[in-house]
Amino acid sequence: MLTQQPTRPFCENCKISLAKPNGISKHKFKQWHKYCVQCSKAMYNTQYGYLLHKKSKCDKCNFLPEDNCQLDLVYVDGNKKNKSVKNMLTLCANCNRVHQKKLKEKNKSILDITVDADVTI
Repeated sequence: MLTQQPTRPFCENCKISLAKPNGISKHKFKQWHKYCVQCSKAMYNTQYGYLLHKKSKCDKCNFLPEDNCQLDLVYVDGNKKNKSVKNMLTLCANCNRVHQKKLKEKNKSILDITVDADVTI
């Protein structure tokens, strides 16, 4: 018989996040799943299967997060429907912001430049 609450384990897949709760045992202790919320969503729901490609550190700066929520899965070409492994990057929030800015600048057209109406040429 258990005499004290077992510690909450880490996710078996990502090894970063804590496993999600799974009810209470007959000894009135909390039980835990094998996976965290995000990994279990990816494992058991085909719609979120692409989340399994999320790595445990940032691909650009090698940032090691305390929790998996500090990393984002980013599409290189900006197309969310293209879920190939080559099109996905795992980035921290800072690198993600720089990546999004570069995507916007790349997609900007010369026609997007506005001219004041008061100026006569």
